[in-house]
Parts: sequence; C-alpha cells; structure tokens
Amino acid sequence: MKLAATRLARVQAATWGHPDTTGLPTIDHYISAERLEPADAAPHYCERLVLLPNLGVCYEPLSPIVQVPDLAALGLPDNVPLLLCPGTPFKYSPAHDAIWLQIARRAAPCRLVFFRPADSEVNPLLEQRLARRFSAAGLHFADCVTFIPTLDRARYFGLMQRAHLLLDTLGFSGFNTAIQAIECGLPVITREGRFLRGRLASGVLKRMTLTELIAPTEQDYVNLAVRMGRDGTYRTRAQQLITSWRNVLYGDPSPVRTLEEWLLQLRATRARATET
Repeated sequence: MKLAATRLARVQAATWGHPDTTGLPTIDHYISAERLEPADAAPHYCERLVLLPNLGVCYEPLSPIVQVPDLAALGLPDNVPLLLCPGTPFKYSPAHDAIWLQIARRAAPCRLVFFRPADSEVNPLLEQRLARRFSAAGLHFADCVTFIPTLDRARYFGLMQRAHLLLDTLGFSGFNTAIQAIECGLPVITREGRFLRGRLASGVLKRMTLTELIAPTEQDYVNLAVRMGRDGTYRTRAQQLITSWRNVLYGDPSPVRTLEEWLLQLRATRARATET
C-alpha cells in the first residue's frame, strides 16, 4: 500500500491479483478482462478500466505429474461423493454458512472437503463456526465435513480427479481453483456475483459456453450442487462438455497482443504530450 500510494511513474496500473479497485488516486488504470466484468463495470473502479479480450491472460495447462492421495490418511471416505471447497478460508463469509449446510443435508451421503492452509489464522475460526452451525441444525459435522491440509500439486490434482465436484466460493470467486479443476475434468459450480471478485469462475465457464454451471441464485447454486453430486448421468455429461471445450482456455495470445498495443499507445500519447 505504501508503494501504491506513491507516484513512482507517470502512468501506474493495477490488475486483478486482488480483484477490487485500489481506491487510490495514484493508480491510473485497472486492467481486467471482458469475460470477467459485467457490462456496467466502469463505475466499480476509481481507475480507468481497461478490458483485455476473453479472460485477460494467456494461460497454459499445468499438466503436473498426478499422485492419487491416500484418502484414509486424510480422513476422507472412499464410498461417498467428495465435494471440494478449496477456497482460502477468508473467502467463506458467515452469510453463506447455510449454503454448505443445505448441500450437505440434501446431497447426503457426501463429504464437503475444506482445506487448511499452513499460514492461515482463519482456519480454526472457519472450522469452529461451521461445526457450530451444523450441530445447531442437527447434523453430525464429522459425517458431513472434513478439513484437510493443503496438498502439494501432484496430490491435489489426484484428489480432483477422484472428486465429484468443485464448489466455488460465493461472493469471492476463485480463478486458479476453477481453471485447475477444469483441467482435471472436474465440474465446477459457481454463483456469479455483481463485481469482478465474484465473477472469476463464471468467466472461465462462459469462455467455454458452459453457462448451465453458473447458478443465477444461491438456491439454484444449492440445487445444482445437489444434482451434480447425486446424478451420475448429469455429472458425466458435464465432464464430457468440460473436456470437449477446455482447450479454448489455453494459449490465447489476444490478451497479450492487446496489452502490448495499449502500452504502446500510452507511450505514444505521453510522447505527444511531452512535445506539446
């Protein structure tokens, strides 16, 4: 924040590593993407909004060596659907606790799988809060939810290949979690938000024309998650569509070319202003 609040260059820009406006008069532009923003996005930013084509990045699949994790060692069952909830703990607002409870109840037997990042002080707060909510609703928390340590990439991809579904975080979406799941052929369910921070996974799905996996309401999100967890035929169809369309996510040079053109235009504009 100290650096961002300082005028170190004539033109300064931010992008969506943190998907929000900076609120700083020292940042001139915010670089985002057409597929990630609503039509009325410009007023969401104090910066001038720059929209790069599609997802705004040239992404390549990770293609890691995959290692199937030991489910028993992680405390996970091997005979019920595993619904992955891989968002960092701070993304799980108390306002959405009832969503996870509804999914666990209606999709039972299943297991919601959350992760414990090693450096997060929010971990115990989230786990304790959910345990209280499930207990108050008459559900046995340990039968519905398991928190596991963050896995290395090989075992995480192995778990995704074993899982039934990835549930995107509500209100603060995940880009990497969504696109990595799609690389594994794992269906992703999301609820599109109003702002960029709630539209990352939906932007990925829209790029693949898989809008049926984007829930228009929170209740639709629950219904879609339950159906995907329980209906094997529907889930298989979603997996087939994902594997058919996911290549459009990779190797797209248009955001890079557009960014180059924008930077060159900025330089030319500044040069003309200096001459004047």
